[in-house]
Amino acid sequence: MMPILCVYADLMGILGGLIVGVGMLNLGLIEYLNQTRASLTLTYFWIGLFYSAVFGVLIALSGCLRGMQCGRSASAVGEATTSAVVTSIVAIVVATAIITFAFNVIGV
Repeated sequence: MMPILCVYADLMGILGGLIVGVGMLNLGLIEYLNQTRASLTLTYFWIGLFYSAVFGVLIALSGCLRGMQCGRSASAVGEATTSAVVTSIVAIVVATAIITFAFNVIGV
């Protein structure tokens, strides 16, 4: 679901930029669309989908790991949830650094 969420977020970001650009900055609709089309490439789209897929896997793995380590009480579930969120955030930050470095090395 993360790649689908990424595509949705990309489209909503473009729509939000359209509303701000046309409504508040007095850009023409065609001008905004032409500049957006010129700025974006398919490479950026595929990189975003790759990131989102990696993030989805990391979130699922950390949730499953902490869920399997969870105790039987309600407080243990709360602690496991907090731990899963923290683990996911740390994994995402580390994965972002590694992927960004790898893309810089290969020149993407």
